[in-house]
Amino acid sequence: MGRVVVVGSLYLQIRADVEDIPRAGDVATSLRTRRAVGGRGVAQSLAAQRHGVPVVLVAAVGDDEAGRWCAGNLALEGIEARLQAVGYEPTGNLVVMSEGGDQPDATLLIPGANSALDGHQALADTDPDDVVLIQLDVPPAVVADVLREADRRQLRVVVNASPYATVDPGAAALADPFVVGERDAAMLADVGVMPRSLCVTFGRAGAVWDGLRMDSGDLGSPALAAGGTEAFCGTLAAALAAGCDRPEALRAAVAAAGNVEDD
Repeated sequence: MGRVVVVGSLYLQIRADVEDIPRAGDVATSLRTRRAVGGRGVAQSLAAQRHGVPVVLVAAVGDDEAGRWCAGNLALEGIEARLQAVGYEPTGNLVVMSEGGDQPDATLLIPGANSALDGHQALADTDPDDVVLIQLDVPPAVVADVLREADRRQLRVVVNASPYATVDPGAAALADPFVVGERDAAMLADVGVMPRSLCVTFGRAGAVWDGLRMDSGDLGSPALAAGGTEAFCGTLAAALAAGCDRPEALRAAVAAAGNVEDD
């Protein structure tokens, strides 16, 4: 069994409950504040870990108290963290203000050290059976560096490209698979991205990976809950690292994405 090596974003997430989300010039007072380790890299690591494989998270943090707090909490979750400490940027922050109920949250994203992640060092100490998982909320140059280094090391890389962001076409061709949603799949040819292995998700309805279709049986609820894509990709990478074949891995990923509950 290999590990899942997640190269991704990490934030100190601060969630504040407020009576009213402020507009420009207004001030809101938090009724309740709590903090957690957030970011898509963290979410994918937790999803992979639930499948029972060892997980390594490679991310960048500031050389500050927030970075050390995040590292400690990842350890409590049982995730091995290889955190690059960046002295000239603070740990990234994700500030979420919520009124509760059905009102949408207001989110402020401060990338911080995530923008300084070093892709050249991301795959140090990897083993041949490891599966790399990366998403497109790290800098495009990091995505390209990781894909090319993984190819040199003959490591499989799963790319979570939903939602789609700029990626080097030559590097994208190295993904196995390149995972996108249905809408993004329709535009890949227009932007010159032609992955050699493409997995298209259809929300809770299922997914298709290079012609292999896996339906979920939940065709009436097409939209994934928040975190569904991370659950899909984390589980897919974990199943592949555990030695599952393509149908078994895709079946597990579709089931995991459909089981994520709406907030």
